[in-house]
Amino acid sequence: MSDILILAGTALMALSVILAIAALARTEPPRGAAITFVLGIAALLGGAWTDPTPFQVQDLGLAWQRLIGGQISL
Repeated sequence: MSDILILAGTALMALSVILAIAALARTEPPRGAAITFVLGIAALLGGAWTDPTPFQVQDLGLAWQRLIGGQISL
């Protein structure tokens, strides 16, 4: 479960950057980007809560490999 939360949190935070750029290009306040960023942080914190070991940069790649390899069930 923590792998899914790591991947979802990272994806949401990356999406928030794209949403912020799009909102600022339209000269609108980036409310959707801020909400998406907060949801991404919440997912990462949820992943940290469920996994007792601290996160490392390599965990993102390993989580992706486990998801693609079928070791993680949704």
